[in-house]
Amino acid sequence: MRSDSFRFKLMMLYFWTIVIPTVIIVFFLPNFFQKLLLHQTTQYTESTAAAFTKNIESYLNELERLTLTPYFDSDIMKALKYKAKQDPIAQLSPLEKLKMDEVLNEKFHNFIRMSRKDISGTTLVTSDGSIYAKSTGLTAPVNNYPFSTTEWYRKALAAEGSAVFIGSHKQDYLKQPLETDVFSVARIIRDPDTELQLAFIIADADTGVLRNLIQDFQFNVNATIAVLDDNQQVVYSTAPLSTLMSKSVGESSVSLVEDENTYTVIRRDIGTAHWKLVFFCQIQKLSLS
Repeated sequence: MRSDSFRFKLMMLYFWTIVIPTVIIVFFLPNFFQKLLLHQTTQYTESTAAAFTKNIESYLNELERLTLTPYFDSDIMKALKYKAKQDPIAQLSPLEKLKMDEVLNEKFHNFIRMSRKDISGTTLVTSDGSIYAKSTGLTAPVNNYPFSTTEWYRKALAAEGSAVFIGSHKQDYLKQPLETDVFSVARIIRDPDTELQLAFIIADADTGVLRNLIQDFQFNVNATIAVLDDNQQVVYSTAPLSTLMSKSVGESSVSLVEDENTYTVIRRDIGTAHWKLVFFCQIQKLSLS
């Protein structure tokens, strides 16, 4: 076929005006829009994850401040020193002993009332084994609860006064615990002068606060959101994590393929708690049908 023939020119015109645009539309444009969708989804998720992270950090900071309150109240510190038999004051009368107990009961109750409504309470264990629980549910502590045998008590003891962040758990140390799990911050209260141990304190928050934070946002993609503690155990998630999702939490991959579904994975570290916020956002494949 001659290159200057009318038939050849017609075929070339068909090739450039029909075939090439069709190939571009079928093979290249879906890939382009898929990458564009992934980029936009990632940007939106990153900004949302940043907002979630700040909100969760604020609750952890509130709990941490609550565990520090004994240091800022001279009456509480005096009562704790008395309980530890370190106070040089002469033997107290029964009335004075009663006042010591009232200090440890009432002042913590006031601190709880001034905290966020999702902060459920504090439990204080003094050196003589006395337990003082103050919560929004006005419950009482379990008698002779073995705090010293719990993992988080041992972690607080090893931290030597620094805060310890505790993932999702039941309030089995209270007679009327919350129906939902709680997450907590605990620490050992030490005498600022002698460094001796005075008490153990744990402050709890309802994990429902995490659900409420997430429900306030609307997503234009299917997403599974999880908050994990420093042991990569789930504190809260919007849906159960699959085995592959759980394994990928500690990795650095930005995508995950499971059961023919593709997910973009966004990870954010949550402050000094060494917790992690993870988004698994499902990316829908573009279809020409």
